Parts: sequence; structure tokens; C-alpha cells
Amino acid sequence: MKMQKNYYAIIPANVRYDKDLTPNSKLLYGEITALCNEKGYCWASNQYFAELYGVSKKSVSTWISDLIEGGYIKSEIQYKEGTKEIFHRYLRIVHYPMEEKVNTPMEEKVKDNNTSFNTTSNNTKEYIYSNEFEQFWSIYPRKVDKKKAYKSFKTAVKNHSLEIILDGTQKYTKQVQNTDTKFIKHPTTFLNNDSFIDGYEEGAENAKDRDAQEIAEQYNLPF
Repeated sequence: MKMQKNYYAIIPANVRYDKDLTPNSKLLYGEITALCNEKGYCWASNQYFAELYGVSKKSVSTWISDLIEGGYIKSEIQYKEGTKEIFHRYLRIVHYPMEEKVNTPMEEKVKDNNTSFNTTSNNTKEYIYSNEFEQFWSIYPRKVDKKKAYKSFKTAVKNHSLEIILDGTQKYTKQVQNTDTKFIKHPTTFLNNDSFIDGYEEGAENAKDRDAQEIAEQYNLPF
């Protein structure tokens, strides 16, 4: 699908001053806001952004993961009706990200004087999982140690696309559907060992080197 470039982009203060984001992640956030202006969501693929900025798709995937982890955007996966096959991915702006991400440098000085209070408050805050992780969790056949699994998931999604992780998880779930639960890998082990790419090996070629274009075509994703 051909993208209509929009020159109206917004990068709010909480994104600009977030020290956990790289400059390129912040720039990409602005591009996503511009593309969201037309329909309320961004349907551009990693391939589109890679060609736009002259970088690799892996770099784009890392920037998007950073924005998702920061609570600034969310990714929604659309499946083909009646199946678990990925059809489209949509990126949406989170207009009210987590409170700890909205501080500007001046506000950070005030925050430092209230460390004790903030620590107590944060300890009572409900643990928040990303939409992408919840998709993985809903598929995975053994649901134990969710918080540990989430940490492993955040590392995995920085090195592999969400599509690869979900597809490999689906294949593993089918493989062990008649297996006693105690013999199914813990989700943390599954993610730490990159077990989701086992099914992508083609002859001597390792799945990690497989071209992302082929994976996108397999999922019928827009490029």
C-alpha cells in the first residue's frame, strides 16, 4: 500500500526528554504521529520505515520496541478470520503514557527531592504488561512466572520481530498440545533460548538470517 506523506508530526515533551529513547526512536515517533493523522492509526510496515530512513528493518524493529516498552505506542495484530495467521499490524499512539514517563528535565529535579515518596507509591502500582506480550501470553501453553517471562519477552522482541516470535510460539504450541504440562518449557526458558525460531531453519541456513521480506510475505503483511 502506498503511503501518503504527511508533514504534520508531533513529538511531545515526554518523548523528547525520555533518556531511554534514542534520537532515532523519537524521530520515528513523530513519523508515526504523522501517519496516524489520516486514519487514527499507522499501518506502515517496518520495510516502509527502513526505506524511508535508509536503515535496516532490524533497526526499525528496535525503535518500535523501545516506543512500545516506553508506553508511547501500542501495536495491534489483526489475524485472518478464524485463524491465528497474522494479516496486518497497526501502530497506535498512546495519548496518556505511564506517569513516570511525562517528566521534563526541570520536573526531574523536583522528582529527585521526592524519591522516598515516589518509591513507596511505585511499589503499590499495578504491574503493566504490553499488548504485544499479552498476545504471546495468550498463545503460550504453559503460564508460569509471568513477570519473569515479560522481562525475557522484552529482550527477545528487541532482537526478533513480533511476527517471528508469535509464529514460532504458535508452532511450538501445536507441537506440544498433547504433552504433559510439566514437560513443556517454561515461557522464560522458551524466550531466553530463542526457541521460537526453531521452526524457521531451512537446511543449513539459520532462521536468524532469514530475510524479513519472506516472513512478511508468509503472513501477507503489507509492504
